Amino acid sequence: MNRPLRILQMAHVRWYNAEAQYAHDLSLECRRLGHKVVFFTQSGSPVAGKARKSGFDTFEESGFNAKGLAAANVFPALLRFLRLLDREKFDAVEIHRSEVRFLIAGVCRLRGIPIIGVRGDKRPVRKDPFNRFIYRKALSGIVASNHTIASDLEKSMGPLPFLRTIHGGIDPEIFSPEGSISDIRSELGLPDNAMLVGIVGRLGGDKGHFDFLAAAQKSISRHERLHFVILAKQSNHLENELRRRIDAGSRLKRHTSIIGYQPDLPAVLRAFDVGVVASTDSEANCRVGLEWMASGVPLIGTRIGVLPDLIDSGKTGFLVSPRAPGELAGRIGQLAAQPTMARQLGLQSRQRVLKHFTINICARKHLALIYDLIKKQGRRPKVNY
Repeated sequence: MNRPLRILQMAHVRWYNAEAQYAHDLSLECRRLGHKVVFFTQSGSPVAGKARKSGFDTFEESGFNAKGLAAANVFPALLRFLRLLDREKFDAVEIHRSEVRFLIAGVCRLRGIPIIGVRGDKRPVRKDPFNRFIYRKALSGIVASNHTIASDLEKSMGPLPFLRTIHGGIDPEIFSPEGSISDIRSELGLPDNAMLVGIVGRLGGDKGHFDFLAAAQKSISRHERLHFVILAKQSNHLENELRRRIDAGSRLKRHTSIIGYQPDLPAVLRAFDVGVVASTDSEANCRVGLEWMASGVPLIGTRIGVLPDLIDSGKTGFLVSPRAPGELAGRIGQLAAQPTMARQLGLQSRQRVLKHFTINICARKHLALIYDLIKKQGRRPKVNY
C-alpha cells in the first residue's frame, strides 16, 4: 500500500482562472484521500483567499511574479522557497504556471524532489532550445489537461516519457440529476413544457454568446417551445451588448433571458434540457461542460480545446464547429424535435463523467504519476546542473 504523500501545489496566479481551479480542486481531493497538501500562490490574490477558506496551509509569495525592475525579487523569493522545501520535506511539487519554472525546477531537483509541470494553457508551447530543455530535462514529469495540449507538447518537444493527459474533474455528488431543482420556468414566466437551453459562465468575447443568440434566432422559428437562457456569473459591458441584440428582435426577446449569479448552480442546471458551450477559443479544462454533463444534461459544444475529449458526439451530446450558429441551431432543433433522445443523451453524459471525469479520477491519476516518479528516482539523488 502506498504511503501518504506531502505535496506542494503551486498556482502563483493573479486571478482565479481555470488553472487555479484545476489546482484547487485537485488539492481538495488529494487531501480527502489522506495526503498533506500545501498551496503555494501569489500574495494577496483571490487564489490565496480561496485556498485559505478551504483550510489549506498556504505559502504566499509575490517574488516569482515580479517584472521589470522588480525582477531581482525573484532571487530572495527563491531562497524563501528553498527554505520551505527544506522545512516541509515534500514528496513532490506540482507547478501550474510557467513563471520562473526553470529556477523552481532546478531547486527541486537539487533537493531530490520530483517536480511536475501541469500545462492547462491552450497556446502553442515555445519551441526554443531553452524551453525544450525545461520540458525534457528540468521537469520530472508533465501533465497536460487535454489531448490537444499533449499533442502540441509532443510535436514541439519530442518524446516526453513522463507526459500524462489528466483531465480536470468535478464532484458528481454535487453536480447530479438528483436533488432540488430550481423553478426557473416559473421565475421567467414560462410554461411548464418550455424546453430550456442554457449557456453558463463568464461573459467574454471568446465564449460565443453572440453565436448562441444567432442560433436561438434560427431555432425559435421552427420550435416555439424553446427558450434560451444566458447565465452570467458576473455582469460586464458585454451584457449590455447582448441585451441590445435581444431587444432588437421581438421574437428573440420573447424566447431569450439573461439571468445573473445563481447561488445554487447545481439546482439551476438540473432544470435545463440542453447545455451549450459555444466557445471560439481556449477551453483547456471546461469545468462548466462537465457540470452540465454530470447533471444529466446533454451538451452541445464546439470543437475547441478539451471539448472533443469530453463529448462523445452522438452519444452524450454533439460537437459543432466554432462560429457556426447554423450548425448549433441544427443540433438544438434536433433535440427539440426528439426530447426522448435528449433525455437519453443526458443520461449517457452522466455515465461518461462517472467513468472518466470525476475529481477523484483526476487526483488518483496525479498521485499515480507522483508514485511512479518517486519509484523511478529511488533514494532521490541530488542533481547538479
